[in-house]
Parts: sequence; structure tokens; C-alpha cells
Amino acid sequence: MLMSTTENENKRGEKLSEWAETLDHISSDAIVVRGNGKDSGRALLEAALGSAEAVDKAIGRPNLSGVSGRGESPVRQVRLPRALDQALVERAASEHRKPSEIVREALTAYLGKAS
Repeated sequence: MLMSTTENENKRGEKLSEWAETLDHISSDAIVVRGNGKDSGRALLEAALGSAEAVDKAIGRPNLSGVSGRGESPVRQVRLPRALDQALVERAASEHRKPSEIVREALTAYLGKAS
């Protein structure tokens, strides 16, 4: 029997919840506290899923089109010279931002000046 995407997501969510609630995987000398920050559960999810990329994929990306709820934002791919890409990655790291944020900001500024 083939399961729907929602059923798969629900089943996966249940497994992750069970994993997080048992704490069997955390050492006995660990101190577990409740977090209040925006990403307070992120480290636990990364431990559960194995990487930050896996968490991003599981959570999904925010809709950038201004429409509430789930939905897709258009995706564009560009090829960059290595030096430009390296500069972008370094700038993003120094500003604690994602390269895509900087690209969107730069494109918005560029197109705003063009009109």
C-alpha cells in the first residue's frame, strides 16, 4: 500500500517525537533544559536527523511569495565564477546570513535602481 506524503510526514513526525521524548540517546551526565529562543530545538533536531541540511529539508523552506500557508517560491539557479562565489560565501558567514539572502537583497536593490 502506498502512503501519501502527509501520512509519511505524520509517521516520520511521530518517530522523531518518540526519539526526542525518550532521551535514551543522550548521555547520563548531560543537562537538558528547555529553550526559549527561536531555534531552541534546532540542535536536538540536528542530532536526530544527522545534519543541519536534513533539518532544513524536513522543515522545509519558508514561502517567499507573501502567500500564507504552504506554497512554493520560484527558484532560479545561477552559475558564478569561483571568486565571486567564494566572496559571497565569506560575506554570508561573516554576517551570519545565508548566501541566498544576500543574493535576494542585491537583486532587489539592482532591480529597484533599474526602474
